[in-house]
Amino acid sequence: MLWERATAEEMVQEIFLRLWEHPDRFDQARGSLRSFLVMDAHARCVDRIRSDTRRREREERTARAAMVSDYDLDLEAQDLEVGEQVREVMATLSEAERRAIELAYFGGHTYREVARILDQPEGTVKSRIRTGLTRLRTQLLERGIDGSWIVN
Repeated sequence: MLWERATAEEMVQEIFLRLWEHPDRFDQARGSLRSFLVMDAHARCVDRIRSDTRRREREERTARAAMVSDYDLDLEAQDLEVGEQVREVMATLSEAERRAIELAYFGGHTYREVARILDQPEGTVKSRIRTGLTRLRTQLLERGIDGSWIVN
């Protein structure tokens, strides 16, 4: 039941020690010593498995709680601020530039897919994306946000 020889050996030792310390627990009228030891061993093994399972669950909860507490609230606030700035700057772009950038960068589409979706030539879409990204970078830099994360 315990899957590990060392743990099983430890459990056997514990069962015999319990019998040694509390021989009154065995009642010959209720069955043989062998049956008593097998039932006690089974019960102790089940207890051990449950205990180990609860310990692992506690450790996992503690680890998850530690990860959550380690999250940098300042970093999250900065991310939210940058996101808001990007939304504001995106709103200043022309409709054609904004739509092409949204499809390519936020929608995950290739230039060719964006051109097909917008029913426009691929060169036109590439040009609008490039122009829009340049304006986006310029306005973000003016607002004090480093634009190096924007890929040309």
